[in-house]
Amino acid sequence: MEAGILSNKKKIKENKRNKTFFTKPSEYVAKNILGDTLVLKTGKYILAGKIVETESYPGISDDASHSFGSKITNRNKILYNSGGIIYVYLIYGMYWCFNIVTSRQGDPQAVFIRALQPLEGIEVMKRNRGINNIKMLTNGPCRWTRSFGIDKRFTGGDITGDEIFILKGPKNFKITKAKRVGIEYAFNSKGKLLRFYIKSNPFVSKK
Repeated sequence: MEAGILSNKKKIKENKRNKTFFTKPSEYVAKNILGDTLVLKTGKYILAGKIVETESYPGISDDASHSFGSKITNRNKILYNSGGIIYVYLIYGMYWCFNIVTSRQGDPQAVFIRALQPLEGIEVMKRNRGINNIKMLTNGPCRWTRSFGIDKRFTGGDITGDEIFILKGPKNFKITKAKRVGIEYAFNSKGKLLRFYIKSNPFVSKK
């Protein structure tokens, strides 16, 4: 990301991912946001990181997805919105996972953001995580959310809004496809190559 891009409103408008982009299928979005920059703006600071690893969850046919089998619950009903809505959930009672709803309304797909490369606000990330090792700040799905202060408050938010958004980035890298992580229970889908990451990037959580 170019230095100062966040202070240039025109560049933000030109490069910001819009709602139409997120109504595309999850696999398309998961691949195409690699290299983009996720930005969180608050009244006190700006945090930004390059997206380096994602997973696609293509919906009701995917037995690793929260929407598998079309059963709607209080937890997963947010997935049935039109793309561009944020879906944050808790695992192990203490870690937050950040997802973006994709596809059209009624088709519950999502992209799970697994890892970022920190770009701006690194000192704030260190304080939030309580560590100084830059590589460990954002190289995993629950590490980066803690570094950014992501929690349940973001659920239902707009990833194309003013507080949190994604800026298009250069695509001068190769993408590696791999199996998704932590879904051994998904008998039909666990072998599918629906995890995507920037080859050789040191902030990828698992290679």
